Amino acid sequence: MTEWWSYGLSDFLMFSPQAYWRLVARHNAAWWPAQLAGAAACLALLWIALRGGSARVALAIVAIAWGFTGWAFHRERYAEIFLGAPWAAAACGVEAALLVAAMFAAGVAPAPRARQAGMSLTAIALLFPLLSFAQGRSWPEAEVFGFLPDPTALATLGTLLAVAMPARRRIALAIVPLLSLAFGLATRWLVA
Repeated sequence: MTEWWSYGLSDFLMFSPQAYWRLVARHNAAWWPAQLAGAAACLALLWIALRGGSARVALAIVAIAWGFTGWAFHRERYAEIFLGAPWAAAACGVEAALLVAAMFAAGVAPAPRARQAGMSLTAIALLFPLLSFAQGRSWPEAEVFGFLPDPTALATLGTLLAVAMPARRRIALAIVPLLSLAFGLATRWLVA
């Protein structure tokens, strides 16, 4: 009999690395060439942060990205191989709703360093598809903002740092993206 403390993270993985990356490739193929719009939206977030543009527009962009990622990836694809995907889809929906609500609240301008950090995170999210090549995967397995969770979470954190918003709201809105990144990192570590 195996004791509970002998289990590792890989014992809870419900799919193989090949199954996961095939799923990502199928997801990308189903939506191609819409990923170009995702990359353009991420570029727009970077532009808004650089120019100190409208927080409402930036929050609307990330809200749409969370809603779409929750529905199209987690609910429609990832649920095929992972039982927790419907819960992740629900978390994405909650994040999208909170971001929409935040669009209508007054904000406080971010500190210059926070804005620079936000622009850096958003730039990383924009370049995230290149990580596929660095990890030896093909272009169909690339992860793009608005279509897959990790670049969407990174760009959201970058946006939250770069736009005008009270600190408490910024922290509350960062919870789901941070959890998503932690889950994504654990998954990436296990399927590497």
